Amino acid sequence: SLTPQAFPWALQRTYNMKNSAIFIIALLLSACSTTQDSLYEEIGGKETLSNVFGLAISRIYNDPTIGHYFKDVPKRHLRMHLTNQVCELIGGPCKYDGEKMEPSHQGHNISDKEFFILVEYVQGAMRDIGLTPQQENKIIATLAPLKSKIVYR
Repeated sequence: SLTPQAFPWALQRTYNMKNSAIFIIALLLSACSTTQDSLYEEIGGKETLSNVFGLAISRIYNDPTIGHYFKDVPKRHLRMHLTNQVCELIGGPCKYDGEKMEPSHQGHNISDKEFFILVEYVQGAMRDIGLTPQQENKIIATLAPLKSKIVYR
């Protein structure tokens, strides 16, 4: 009669195939459940953002075209708020608790040109800190929707 005991090699083969199938399924599931690092984690977190904005703010405050907008804003205050705002926007654990964009920029008559000067300083700081062009572009794309809440002429 055909019993499993008569063909031990068949049992071993079935056992190996079953284990192989379980291994392959587990491997596929682990690949599916692997989460990609957030942009926040990818760039090195809050310390990197703080360094970026520290460098950018030093340049912004000294710019003859846009520096006057910041004369009454302490650098440390602006750095903290920009760091927390971007941290939150790119998937970090920070919470931005600063003013809303519209009321804090209304009445300043910020132009497109002035806005883009600031953006250039932030992009330059990202490059100088060592972010890749891809990381830089992702951050700028995340910030782009804020332009309509900042530029008023």
